[in-house]
Amino acid sequence: METLKTGKLLRVPVAVGLPILFLVGTMFTITNYTTISNKATPDMKATEVIKIRWHRRPSYLSTATMVAWFSSCNHSCQYTEGNNSHILLFDGYALGKPPKRIRPEQIWVFYNVESPHITVSHTWRDPSWYGLFNRTMSYRLDSDVDARYGYFVKRRNPLRKNRTEVMQNKTKMAAIIRSNCKTPGRREDYIKLLRKYIPVDSFGRCEKLSCPSNDHYCNIDKKYKFYLAFENSFCKDYATEKFFRAEGWDLITVARGGANYSLLAPEKSYILTSDFKSVKELAEYLIYLDKNDTAYMEYLEKKWKYEVSSVFVHNRAYVKRWCTSLCGKAHSWLKENNNHSYGHIKEWYETDKCQKPNDLH
Repeated sequence: METLKTGKLLRVPVAVGLPILFLVGTMFTITNYTTISNKATPDMKATEVIKIRWHRRPSYLSTATMVAWFSSCNHSCQYTEGNNSHILLFDGYALGKPPKRIRPEQIWVFYNVESPHITVSHTWRDPSWYGLFNRTMSYRLDSDVDARYGYFVKRRNPLRKNRTEVMQNKTKMAAIIRSNCKTPGRREDYIKLLRKYIPVDSFGRCEKLSCPSNDHYCNIDKKYKFYLAFENSFCKDYATEKFFRAEGWDLITVARGGANYSLLAPEKSYILTSDFKSVKELAEYLIYLDKNDTAYMEYLEKKWKYEVSSVFVHNRAYVKRWCTSLCGKAHSWLKENNNHSYGHIKEWYETDKCQKPNDLH
């Protein structure tokens, strides 16, 4: 996740209540670093309201905003700043020191939607956090609460658009929006190699191109044929708004990252850099599509069969997912007789979960 001119963006869990596609393997038991405690949880009355609190809540999310989000929940949850919450949410980006657990049955949730490589603070490595987290909420598909950056729903009737109108303004080749200029995934080096063969326009902090204030995405979907959804890190399941946002545009998404994209999106609605032996081979295929409108349109027609939601702070999908994912899961957790307890959260979140790129040739 990156910031582009308009401030911070935050990603939260997917709306489980919607007919989601490709939710394959979203709930795994992590036996080698997850333990089960025998703490009994008091029975929850069916009508009891569950209180949720965000420890060290981000300043750009006010208490009033959080209260408003949960006020519409069908699962009877409410947000509180009091210490008597049933659920305590911790942002891995700003953990600090562990607070005192006020009530023994309180469930602590580790939340993070940044890759371990990009997160500024790595406080979760501190031994003081050992065994304190009961649940996880992140972009990882094996999280207890699914917080991926987007999802797809198959349309009953595919979109039908005029091909000529779609293609007539696409006079430019490839574009990317980025604000992290030096990345663990060496995105900048891959772009440099790709530019040997095709033109690539880069918007954001790293180069001179910028978007006007009334168009944060520079009309990329209208002017360009390809969008480079290159992640900053090669980490398990890490596919951010770059990918999901582009999948909703009338252009071809070119993805590069550590996720298994076939679990996240319809196949043949995007191009994977890893499917090519070299940067040159990828460039040759993009040049072929640039010259062949029929082959190019096959990707767009596949996209038009699906509705994609890329989740941003304050949008409809963002707010709804707090109710359908976190709140819904919270009721289930508190009804169980046992709570999961993670030992070193580092083992689940970070250890052997990221890799160095091997495609810079």
